[in-house]
Amino acid sequence: MKYVLAGLFLSVSTAAMAAPGDFAGRWDVAVREYGQKNYYLPMQDGRLVITVDGERATASYNRLTFSGSAEKDTIRLACMDGGSSCGNLTVRLNRAGLLGEGQLLGIPVTLTGKRPVAKPASATVYDFEPKAFYPFFSPAIAPALRIFPGDSVKTRTADSRGQDRDGLPKAPRGNPQTGPFYIEGAMPGDTLVIRLDRLRTNRATAYQSNTISTNALLPSYLLAEPKRDPQGSAVWNIDAAAGVASLAQPGDKLADYKVRLQPMLGCIGVALPRDETFGSGRLGPYGGNLDFREMREGVTVHLPVFQPGALLYIGDGHAVQGDGELPGQGLETSLDVQFTVELVEGKTLGQAWVEDETYVMVMGAGSSMDDSLKQATTGMARWLAETYGLGQAEIAAVLGTAMQYQIAEVVDSEYNIVAKLRKDVLAQIRR
Repeated sequence: MKYVLAGLFLSVSTAAMAAPGDFAGRWDVAVREYGQKNYYLPMQDGRLVITVDGERATASYNRLTFSGSAEKDTIRLACMDGGSSCGNLTVRLNRAGLLGEGQLLGIPVTLTGKRPVAKPASATVYDFEPKAFYPFFSPAIAPALRIFPGDSVKTRTADSRGQDRDGLPKAPRGNPQTGPFYIEGAMPGDTLVIRLDRLRTNRATAYQSNTISTNALLPSYLLAEPKRDPQGSAVWNIDAAAGVASLAQPGDKLADYKVRLQPMLGCIGVALPRDETFGSGRLGPYGGNLDFREMREGVTVHLPVFQPGALLYIGDGHAVQGDGELPGQGLETSLDVQFTVELVEGKTLGQAWVEDETYVMVMGAGSSMDDSLKQATTGMARWLAETYGLGQAEIAAVLGTAMQYQIAEVVDSEYNIVAKLRKDVLAQIRR
């Protein structure tokens, strides 16, 4: 059966409906002020965990805690925020789930909740054939597929012009994305973990711009630069068996020039906070158009969750790319992709970070190189503090002796600088 509650679409099976008095356990809830979302962290969509002991009830919701009394179908709760009183809630059960009302942080609120969908006993591998691609990162697009932590997806991407593995146009230009994939149980404040199990080119050609971005060049060079190629881009041939790519029409100077393939995702991101929608050329704490050449097969990507279900998008396949993505493009092509998702509940760095067999890497997306560097460095400092419990002096000792930086991307509206620490260095830190 289906229900619509306070703007939320709920799909609830008869078996999952709450029995009278059955408050205890976890509820995925939405709190609304005057019927609308609030994006202040304590009031975001989240988990309400209720414990009932006779007539006494306690609960937690994001950073808020509650205590109160329980009756057959009603719980009355007083709210505490860091030791200070923050309001009250009256919560009731009905056949659709949980309903509540009260005042939190001085604001009248309503609450709706449902039990999380039960996770199957074993993980599933999905073969997902995309029917549509979207040039956005947005919470407004309906999920293409719902999966659980532990599940894997085999799918494919279009290239940045919207062309598929046959070179046929299937989507609007501008990094069209595959997805979004809804991860059951993911809530704001969590971390979505994506392991890139397999990335392979699936056609014999790629393309790349023939010019270097002005973001990376001095004006004096631009003034003296020879006339630009009117075609604007060059075709590359991909030899997947040999693992190399070469220019289709190289000229004498680059007749022997070949590059080794390292297929990568230019885009991997989740739906944005505050219900914003950004074009898929953008990047930020949610991931997005990161264009980091190490986003390759075998790495594990960690993204903060800002919306229920996370809503994961992937796209912008590159056969290979140099640091900075200096022409504004990698070797743009379509990819076959397989990934596996996991979920870390109630913990987030608040920005994208990646790990491979050698490094932990924190990405800083900013409006300038300076801002991006600060975002990356701050993120790595926070990661060390949260992972190892290091103080400022200890963090300074580690970063001052072992930090590495990589310029991932300099050609879009935001820059991406990556702060890196080797895992063999981190292995020397006691937990």
